Order: sequence, then C-alpha cells, then structure tokens
Amino acid sequence: MLSFELSPPRGSASPAAPALPAQLPRGAVPLVLLALVLLWALPPVLAYQSPPWDNVEELFWAQRFQWGYYKHPPLPTWIMAVLVRLAGPEPWLTYVAGVGCGAGALYLLWRWARECMPPQRALLAVVLASLVAYHLPRTVVFNHNTVQLLPLAGYWWMLWRTLCRADAKPRHWIALGVFAALSLLTKYSAVVQFAVGALLLMQAGRWREPRIWRGLGLAMIVALVLLAPHLYWALTHTDQTLGYAAASMEARGHRPHRTLQLRQQLGMQIGRLLPMLVVVALACVLRPRTATPPVPTGPQPTAAIQAADRRFLAWAAFGPVVLVLAAITLLGTRAHGHWFTTFFLPLPLWLAMVVPGLEAEHWRRRRWGVLLGAAALFHVMAAMGGAWAEGGGEARRGHITRGSLPSQQIADRLQQIWHARVPDRPLPMLVGDTWFGGAVALKMGPAVQLWIDGEERTSPWIEPGALERGGGMVVILDTQPFQSEWPTLETRLAQADCQGRIELPWAEGSARTVSMRWGLVLPHEQSATGDRCASVAAARG
Repeated sequence: MLSFELSPPRGSASPAAPALPAQLPRGAVPLVLLALVLLWALPPVLAYQSPPWDNVEELFWAQRFQWGYYKHPPLPTWIMAVLVRLAGPEPWLTYVAGVGCGAGALYLLWRWARECMPPQRALLAVVLASLVAYHLPRTVVFNHNTVQLLPLAGYWWMLWRTLCRADAKPRHWIALGVFAALSLLTKYSAVVQFAVGALLLMQAGRWREPRIWRGLGLAMIVALVLLAPHLYWALTHTDQTLGYAAASMEARGHRPHRTLQLRQQLGMQIGRLLPMLVVVALACVLRPRTATPPVPTGPQPTAAIQAADRRFLAWAAFGPVVLVLAAITLLGTRAHGHWFTTFFLPLPLWLAMVVPGLEAEHWRRRRWGVLLGAAALFHVMAAMGGAWAEGGGEARRGHITRGSLPSQQIADRLQQIWHARVPDRPLPMLVGDTWFGGAVALKMGPAVQLWIDGEERTSPWIEPGALERGGGMVVILDTQPFQSEWPTLETRLAQADCQGRIELPWAEGSARTVSMRWGLVLPHEQSATGDRCASVAAARG
C-alpha cells in the first residue's frame, strides 16, 4: 500500500511568502458561511410579498410527518416540519433553511478540500463553490434539490476518503452509507451520482479489492436500514413518488428537439457557473508573468496519491453532467434545469487542484484581495439585487414575479367576502393550487388549511368531507404565466354556493393585474337552509 501523510504543505522557503497563513483562524470559514446565510436569507424576508412555489409547498406538507409525499421522498419536509413546530409556518424559515443547506454543503467541501490540498487552495475552492448559482443564490428556494446539496457533498467526501486513502476506517464507510441514504431520502436523482461512483470504481479496477467490497457492504447495510421504511412506503404508493419521477423523465422523440434540449441545457449551466468562471479567469489574468515557485516544506502527498485525487475529482466533477446530457441526447428525455443543482459540488475542488494559475498557496496579498473582493461584491449585489427584482422591482418594468404577488391584499379581500356571508365563524379552508392558494392561505394564519388542488391524494391531512361540513373558499388565478391549471379546481369552483371575481394591481407601479376567481362553499348547516349567497354581493371585488 502507498504511504502518505494527510497534512498539507504548510509554508514556503521562498522569500515571497504567501499572503494567507497555512492555518486560518479556527472557526473562520464557518463564521464566513454563517454571514453568507444571513446575507442571502435576509433580503427575501424583507422584499418578498409571497414565497416561491416550492417554499409554500414544503410549509404545507410539513403539517404532517409521512414516510413519503406524493411527489418526493420525505427528508426536506421532515426538516421543515421540525422548524414549523418550533416557529410556526413562517416563510422566513424556508429561506434560512434553504441557504443553510447550501452553506452546510460548502462547509463539507471545505473539510474535504483540507484533506486533499493545501489550506489556501481549500479556501479558494470554497470561494469558487460559493459563486455557483446553485450553491447559494438559488438556495432561497427551499426544495428537494437544495436540501440534497448537503448529503451529496458528504457522499462525495466520504467516497473519496474510502477509495483514495488506504487508512479509511469503518466509520468512514458508515458515514458513506448515511450520506447516501440521506441523499435518496431527499430525492431519487441521487442515483445519477451513485452511478458515477460505481463507474469510477470499475474504471479504476478497485472493485477487485476485498477491502473495498467489505466497506461497500457495510455502507449498503447502513443505507438500507435507514431507507427501509421509505422503500416500503414507496412500493405501496407506486402511483405517487415513483410515478412522478417517471413522468418527469418523459421522453420526447424527435432529433431536432433533442439537439435543442442539449443546447439549452449547456447554455443554462454555463450561465449558472459564470460568476465562478469569471473569478477563475480573473485569477489567471492576475497570474505573474514570471514566478519562482516556492519550495514546499513538510510531508507531501506522493505522486500516485495526487494522480488518484485528480482522477477522482475529474469523475465527480464531470461524470454526472455527462451522464445526464447523454441521456437527454440519446433518449430524448425531457430535461429540467434544476436536475443539475447538485452536479457541480466537486467542480471547484477540481479547478483548484488542476487549473494552472490557481496555485493559491503561492499567491501574493494583492491577488487574494482582488479575488476575495470580487467574490464579496458578487454576493452582496446578487443577494440584494435578486431580492429587489423578485420582490417587485421587475414589476415596475412590466415583468411580474411570484415574489411580488400581493397575497396579503388578496387574503384580506377573501376574508371580507367570507365574513359577509358567514359572520359567526372564521374561514377554515382554502382550496387552490399549491403556490397561489398556499401563498394566500399563509397570510390568513395557521388556522386556515390548504386543500391542495382539491384532491385527496395531495393533502391527506384534510379529512374527507371537511369542505362540505365546515365550508371554505375555492380560488383560481387566471393571470398568466402563473395561472392555476389543475382541472379539479374548476370542478370544485363549479360546486361552490356562489362565485365571484377579484381584480387588483399585481404590484405597485405595474400595469399587470391579479385576475382571480373565487367560490364560496357554505357550511353544511347554513347551505341546507337554501339561502345561497345573496348578502355576499356587496363584498365582491
């Protein structure tokens, strides 16, 4: 077996000492990541009038612990359910939790990078990773892709630890199994990255080693124990999570469409990597024309270990993207941009280790200052500018957004309509699509239940017949492109005791309007009298 030391190079015998010490102050990186959580989570709290679709969905799914939900595995909803029970169904919880998952993934990348490269390069890798749109900017959307960043960062770290280091302990294999199970409990798309890991294992010929087989067996046992309850649920509810996964991968046959899909996805992914690529290019531009590389001191990894690390990082960085793009091209599978959310976690480590000009342990103070300043400027401007645009800034230019929906005004109008006809009891239920109905229901308080799409399977926490017994309101948004499209809602609206329409400006300074229909379902004892909704006409908007 190869012998090596995990300690990174700690200094230089060259007179041109690096600007950063080999050992950063303890806790510096976690503190910076915590600051980034606040920077990215606070602007949406202040600017958004309504949360994104997935945030609303998770807040209402969190009403009940289940082994699975009708679209996805349960882990993200469990996380939100715990938070909701501590602080209530507040949208700010989703922003903090989402950005926290992204920052947690960056912390695991930092821990991983510290084991395979000098501390200065490890810091550079984390800075580059923070600039990928998926890892922080888009994590204000709390969904299964965002949450999966955290366990998949741990999966790649532990897979590297067990395959590329001969001193792997049983605890590392156990951790690999735990991270793999948590990844699958978040979203089934983790199998793409598991497949890349298996291909790497076979390509390197490691599958022949008894040590690897024993470790993989231990990891698989741990993963199966953690997954068993959900797997049983999934097998007994195949029309839900597995059916949704199959529908999302529906193929679209002809070749021109496949070529368009490939071009669109490549362009989209380059755009979401662009801030990181700009900083990499800036580092190369600032590279000195002539340089005398320092003579490293202390124990160094052997050439064989460095080659193994580079090979592993190349597979981890590019394997998932290549695999999915191949599927899109060959099978005509319908692709979605969010499929790539977790695919770029190892890429910054590969860049820091391989790309000439990124030898951060040799950098002077000026070079570090320029690059860290550029990264900080991006975070501040993107966090504040993105929240301003989504929260209403774009509406002034005629582009409406989900974040600028005046959900509080809509909730107030609906409450007026309800109390005009049912003055003796609060509104118990809203029937609507996940985002529009949910965003309005959140403004009405936790006592108002949301019956998602008016279907039993989407809201199993709603008791059968609850709408007919206690009454409620059906809401349908007609404003494009955010219109409610679920056919069951039209059926529920047609069965309402009375109907009406509300029109109001979407946002201040916007010419676009909220155009919505509502239907009022009277409580059973009141509906039985035959007195429909005559007195509600005065409250119609």
